[in-house]
Amino acid sequence: MSGRVQQLPWLALILATAAFALCVRLGFWQLERAETKLRWQQELSERQQADRQTVKDLMAHQQPGNYPVQLRGTPDNTHTILLDNRIHESIAGYHVLTPVHSESGQWVLLNRGWFPRGRSRDQLPEIPALPETLSVAGRSYVYSDKVFTLAEDDLSQPSWPLRVQRVDMARLGQLLGIELAPFEVRAEPGEPLETGAQMVRDWTGSMMTPDRHRAYALQWFAMAAALVILLVLAAWRQRRQSDREMDA
Repeated sequence: MSGRVQQLPWLALILATAAFALCVRLGFWQLERAETKLRWQQELSERQQADRQTVKDLMAHQQPGNYPVQLRGTPDNTHTILLDNRIHESIAGYHVLTPVHSESGQWVLLNRGWFPRGRSRDQLPEIPALPETLSVAGRSYVYSDKVFTLAEDDLSQPSWPLRVQRVDMARLGQLLGIELAPFEVRAEPGEPLETGAQMVRDWTGSMMTPDRHRAYALQWFAMAAALVILLVLAAWRQRRQSDREMDA
């Protein structure tokens, strides 16, 4: 029994160390997201007045994000992708991404906007199909490669629509047997795509600002510091208790 009691502090130390490392990692991740968001805002401001690009034009850019785009092509309605954990006005839902074969021959993901999850997570929503050919105005967007997820998406046995936690163009292209452009096209809010009610396309209102990311980073670092303080206090109390037992 005494041996088990002596092992408990070591178990607590291991768990606390793991929690400390996770808090620090999440703090730095939030700082990276703040820098990414700041660069995104700067690029968006600089490129806002640029002429509309085609997908072929953007493929020639080293940094193809945040350009106004005119996308013309044929959508693949059978392989729609649902980007999970997208929140709009405190309601959980998805971003709906449909592959489009552009008129210049490149494949690109069209982000059609936000769609509510529905009552049950186990049942995927019915996604309305796009017309056989389309012409849509939008903006190019490049995903950060520093997206934090607890686990990689399992694409070994895909079913459609495909639900994913992050957009990895290379993996999705390999799954589809095509080469996807390294950016998506986010449809402009006023573009009529679906029949009936349109999906929500609030590309900036739901995004966290750089200051909000920094505030979350500070919270994670504060939690890490609190864990260190708790460990020091626990070690000090254990030491005092050991000293008392030796004096008794």
